[in-house]
Amino acid sequence: MKLVALIVTFNRLEKLKKCWAASAALNFTDIIIVNNASTDNTAEWLASITDSRLKVITLQDNTGGAGGFKVGIQYIDQQVEADFVALYDDDAYPTVDLLENFSSIRSDEYQAYCCRVEDLDGNLCKMNVPYAKFPSTFADTLSYIRAPQRFLPNEHCSQTVASFSFVGLIIDKRVLVNNINSIYPELFIYYDDLYLSKALTDKGIKIRYSPEVVFKHDIPVGVKTISPTWKVYYLVRNLFLARYLSRSLRAYSTPAIMIRVLKYLVLTIKQEQKLSYLHFVFKGITDGISNKSGKKH
Repeated sequence: MKLVALIVTFNRLEKLKKCWAASAALNFTDIIIVNNASTDNTAEWLASITDSRLKVITLQDNTGGAGGFKVGIQYIDQQVEADFVALYDDDAYPTVDLLENFSSIRSDEYQAYCCRVEDLDGNLCKMNVPYAKFPSTFADTLSYIRAPQRFLPNEHCSQTVASFSFVGLIIDKRVLVNNINSIYPELFIYYDDLYLSKALTDKGIKIRYSPEVVFKHDIPVGVKTISPTWKVYYLVRNLFLARYLSRSLRAYSTPAIMIRVLKYLVLTIKQEQKLSYLHFVFKGITDGISNKSGKKH
């Protein structure tokens, strides 16, 4: 089995070094790193690596995670022999037993595997937990707010799920390449993985939540704020953009979208830079409704 790693990086050299160390220690047949126009010393450091498995794609503009992963997938399609592709960001680290555990649970029933993603303290990263069922409707969304466990897998049990995160996804190369048009660089960051997984599940492609296979995600623990504040812009805007990008992307109904936007407005009270945060929330609403895509911060 040929498993390749696809990593997207932007201006996080110290985390990228840890990501590379964890990745290079495993028996990936190739490791592709997309340098998303980093302005630190990422390019120089990557050029110093002598491991023949490393292939670096250097972009002239920062296209976000969505654009970076799409370029990397196109490269793998044309240049790399592989059975499966593992996708993750530069702040995610595969564990030492990842390949062994994946080999033990892989089956013909599933074409995509959503790994368990933990913070560095071993706690489940809620942002990377898949949906077992999409809370698409207004009623579902209210139910999800009250009792999210109804829509999420048991964190310790494998099961079929409806979505995945690009942090800790292992997917059949053919499935990934054949559905590359369902990855939208226009989103820049956020929801690109959700909308791809929605497209796959709509086609009957099965995704397995696999807690046996673990990634570590190097994110702050216990932080309630969204920082930097411009990130909330994409969280809000991209909820609306899906309805322009594809008719099939009905992950959330319009009332469900409005509830999620309201949630971000309520979260203003927890932000340190409240005015800046509100500015990006309202900009996300107006740009989303008027179908303005791409990098806008």
